[in-house]
Amino acid sequence: MDKKELEQLIESNGLGSVSKALLNLSRDSIRITTDNKNDENINIGRSKFGGRPDVPQGFLWPQNDAGQPLYFICQLNLNEVKPFDLSDLLPSSGILSFFYDALEQPWGYDPNDKNGFRILFFSQEPSQLIRIEEPTIFLEQGTFGSCELNYISEVCLPPWESPFIDNLNLDQEKSDNYFELQQQLTGQAVQDGLIHRIQGYPDNIQGDMYLECQLVTNGLYCGDGTGYNNPARNELEKGVYDWILLLQIDSEEEIGFMWGDVGRLYFWIREKDLKEKNFENPWVILQCG
Repeated sequence: MDKKELEQLIESNGLGSVSKALLNLSRDSIRITTDNKNDENINIGRSKFGGRPDVPQGFLWPQNDAGQPLYFICQLNLNEVKPFDLSDLLPSSGILSFFYDALEQPWGYDPNDKNGFRILFFSQEPSQLIRIEEPTIFLEQGTFGSCELNYISEVCLPPWESPFIDNLNLDQEKSDNYFELQQQLTGQAVQDGLIHRIQGYPDNIQGDMYLECQLVTNGLYCGDGTGYNNPARNELEKGVYDWILLLQIDSEEEIGFMWGDVGRLYFWIREKDLKEKNFENPWVILQCG
């Protein structure tokens, strides 16, 4: 969907009076489509889900707090992504690799979840990478299939539950209309396939993640009202806009991706860190119905 189509949809949902504000909030996103292939048929360095990772010599497999290896989830070849990166925030080349504890599946509402995932950036060209075997323990636990990734550009709007929409102070009627608009956008996105995306806005399943990222990465537990009711929230909340969605991965059963009960994984990063190619302090949230 482009901005013109989006504007027409906004108007048709009775939101003409806030159309300009909503269009100003719209963001460019990169929608991911998948092509299931055996790992042996995917070139080294190609963007893919699952399979075995392509890494530099001397790579050390990331582990969780218990010393168990994290599952390799995805690698993005940034040379392939760059033509679609209209935000110009991603590095122009290299590989981004994503790892996650697919057995324990941390939800991301606990500060102690921080070692249940990892994002690694390799500046090497694909010709300098090697495809390595997975840890042998995965033979007992099960491994993921693989699929090649392709990209298309897509414009998206903030989730109904987000600080961006809260700040518009919509009345009840317009709030309901925006909720319906989001339902339409999600329905259309689902018709186009699973909703994997890079950047833009998340397709929420449960609730706002911007505030959750900000609170939990500052040590507040968000699995109940504890963090949200903490007096520190008022000051911390100013930093919710620092966070941006880096990668959203839907459940893709054909390769074994199942996040909770047909949920999604959301990898988050502060915009400043992304610009500086600093992937030391991301966050991950799992949501499902």
